[in-house]
Amino acid sequence: MEKCFDENKIAKLTGTAVQDDETFKAEGGFVPERDQFYFEMKQGNHVFMVGFKDLLICLRLLEEMGEIPKINGKWWTQIETLYGGELCMVKYKETK
Repeated sequence: MEKCFDENKIAKLTGTAVQDDETFKAEGGFVPERDQFYFEMKQGNHVFMVGFKDLLICLRLLEEMGEIPKINGKWWTQIETLYGGELCMVKYKETK
């Protein structure tokens, strides 16, 4: 993986997290696959949202790459139950 240290290319959290509260209320409860939180990021003047599920996938990739210690399989099973089985299907492919 190519490392990027150019400050203009790195997005930063703004500190804002949002959720579709109207859908949450109308549908009668929290469904993680539908009601996940989205975190606002900013890169230069560009503002965009990143979903919590995407962050979980990034965490899984870091684990697969050996960049963080292995996470308990029970925890991943609980997360899959909430956010979908494809999370543990994520596999790291090394690029040159």
